[in-house]
Amino acid sequence: MNIRRMISVRFCLSLCAALSVAGMAMAQRDGQPANLDGEGVVFVYYPSICTSAGKPENCKELPQPSRPAFESMAACSAHAEIELGRSGDPKLMATCMKLRES
Repeated sequence: MNIRRMISVRFCLSLCAALSVAGMAMAQRDGQPANLDGEGVVFVYYPSICTSAGKPENCKELPQPSRPAFESMAACSAHAEIELGRSGDPKLMATCMKLRES
């Protein structure tokens, strides 16, 4: 076998293999991306008490037997506003975190 022929055969085989791998990777990417706000995602309300009013540093989460969960961030935020208004404590802060149900 001639060296020039061997190099071109190796080059072609390598190029075909690389294109095949790239093509397969692109074919698997065509699916729809996972919906991060779709099924299984909830927004959970977490109240906490801080040492200084309006300053989120040095806060401690308030223990609760169960945490309210909501379908949307807007619903969780509305609940947080009601709870904060009801308490009247300026050191109380609320957080709504997006979690995936297990």
